[in-house]
Amino acid sequence: MGIGIKVEDVINILGLKNAKKEVVQFFFNVAKKKIDEEAEDRSNFELEVSNYSDEELAKYIPTVYQEDIYDIDYDKLKGNGIKLISFDIDDTISDSGKNKFEDYVLHKKITLPKKAQDLFKKLKDMGITVVLVTNARNTMAEGACEVLDADDYIARAKKPEVIAFERLQKKYGVEKREMAHIGNSMRQDIKGGNDFGITTCLIRRAGFSMKIVKFGLKMMRLKTKGHIIREELKKRGMWRKHHKCEKGDQYYQLGEKPKYFS
Repeated sequence: MGIGIKVEDVINILGLKNAKKEVVQFFFNVAKKKIDEEAEDRSNFELEVSNYSDEELAKYIPTVYQEDIYDIDYDKLKGNGIKLISFDIDDTISDSGKNKFEDYVLHKKITLPKKAQDLFKKLKDMGITVVLVTNARNTMAEGACEVLDADDYIARAKKPEVIAFERLQKKYGVEKREMAHIGNSMRQDIKGGNDFGITTCLIRRAGFSMKIVKFGLKMMRLKTKGHIIREELKKRGMWRKHHKCEKGDQYYQLGEKPKYFS
């Protein structure tokens, strides 16, 4: 089975008509790696998900679901005793392809939105410890930590493994009920946080790099593994990510239920 994309597709999807060849090739390689990961061991993954118990499948359901990190009610989190919040970086705070290009190719500190810097300052002013937990390499995490003035970071976190959350709990002396994790991946961020037993916040944001991946998978007539999980959740009436009939009814804050359950 082919990877489903060509260099020309990357140029068209990302509008890189006048970009240097090495730039286009970089984004092509990033997309190819992700597509290969999504296609790997496909049949076994689909079978595994279909055989999950409801309890196992519920580990992918977030405590909070919002469109992006700026829509989360942080006052409500603090009011419920949250003292430490960890953030994923790629496609949560900033686009993963852009981040990797700045780090891997340009060898410079990644750039992040001023809005994100303001949010981190606000959270620290509220007395919340703010850290980064990413599967990306150390140079990216260290650069992001500096730009955002975060309290700490953990790179190569191996999410959904819980070792990073264990380290944070031990280092900062907080209870699990006082911790929250925010990310865009149900399979890594939400599953990992739920396995550890902390508050989990899923955000919908995905970077432009994912457009290439989704295009490639569509050409191969495949859906992302995350989509497979969401379809199983929806089939069992446990959760759904989007609702076409009523815009926004899927989002909910801490302690709330999505409107479609009302």
